[in-house]
Amino acid sequence: MTEKAQESAAAAVTAVLAARDRLRAWFLDHALPVWDAVGVDRHAGGYFETVGCANFGASFEAAGPLRRGRVVARQIYVFDVGHRLGWRSAHTDPIAHGCEFLFSHLYAGAGCFHTAVDLDTRLPLPEFSLYEQAFYLFALARLHAARVQSERVQPAALACLDRLRRDFGRADGGFEESHPASLPLKSNPHMHLLEAALEWIDTLTEADSAAPASVAPWVELARELVGLCLTRFRAASTGAIREYFDSSWEPVPGDAGRIVEPGHQFEWAWLLLRWARSAYSTVAERMECAAAAEQLVTIGETWGVDRARGIAINEIWDDLTPKDTSAKLWPQTERLKAWCALLEHADDAARFAHACNGIVTAAQGLSRYLRSDVKGLWHEQCSPAGEFPPTTSKASSMYHVVCAIDVLCKTSSSSLTSVLYSQRENRREGISGEHNS
Repeated sequence: MTEKAQESAAAAVTAVLAARDRLRAWFLDHALPVWDAVGVDRHAGGYFETVGCANFGASFEAAGPLRRGRVVARQIYVFDVGHRLGWRSAHTDPIAHGCEFLFSHLYAGAGCFHTAVDLDTRLPLPEFSLYEQAFYLFALARLHAARVQSERVQPAALACLDRLRRDFGRADGGFEESHPASLPLKSNPHMHLLEAALEWIDTLTEADSAAPASVAPWVELARELVGLCLTRFRAASTGAIREYFDSSWEPVPGDAGRIVEPGHQFEWAWLLLRWARSAYSTVAERMECAAAAEQLVTIGETWGVDRARGIAINEIWDDLTPKDTSAKLWPQTERLKAWCALLEHADDAARFAHACNGIVTAAQGLSRYLRSDVKGLWHEQCSPAGEFPPTTSKASSMYHVVCAIDVLCKTSSSSLTSVLYSQRENRREGISGEHNS
């Protein structure tokens, strides 16, 4: 890399690190203290669904008697990320709290997790939801990595996966959405199952005592879901990933089969590039995943981002024209993660700088949603006119924001710091050469 290119790359890296520091500070200094003090229900158990504010931010109010599995699982992850970044609760451990609630209220044994539990009646909602199961597996991977009730966690995860395959697995790949089977089939729960599989692969691979056999079920699951994405979910004409399918994995008739979500284009790109970096993927898989991921990011950026507002919109049609130009919070987080993945995949200076710029732009879009009047809360949606309607902040959204911050922190600790180190070394060598001459 030339000296000019090196300086340009260093400037791009500096901008990315500044964005990272701002988001990490917001998470550690503002969001975590609020959601730990207010969002954890230390009386009845679990986590509240929403947190709002009254009296111009002078007091916070939590609500939600229902305890959905996805929220319990996501909040376990949120607090685990905080713990890994050095934050500690001023109260009882919110990670152990979530784990205890998960096993005492939501786990029925034999790999069966309830969809939710109603604290008013103390009755579980036993209806099967593939989406919920995906997040249980994801949270169990994080609990295993954190060594929280590890003697229970891994057996429960394997039992859950066995149950999914036995009772809900489809002969042509993927899983049924409900019991009894219903339509449409959806790409979204399968995407989160892939996320859970990759989390288990990373967790077990990082463990010194991990045996290859323990990783095998998750590698098999990841490979199956990646294949399903590449062969069934993507439209042949554009490469865009659709949302809703019939029993043959064909897009459902009518408008529903034409829906494409920019946020999911970014999210799938991030996951495909994670699999491409895995030691368990083949050379052919890595090449196909990388090509598909780059195409998905291009689709998201070109047709799924409103340049005037600088944010990703909710939906487009399969011909890539706008459908819903409102913009929820979560697509902004997936956009940031996708650019982080492209940065780690960059193999030349131009791609590196392009990815850095993408990260900074996506981080700016995300930051627009973080409330300045009430630290630690956020707006859930931006209107087509650029306005943020007043609402409470959803606990389920916090996972998206924190996952983006987590990915950005991991990316900056590896890909970015090496560039700054290289530039410092070049400068040192230049100064040494001047002295020697």
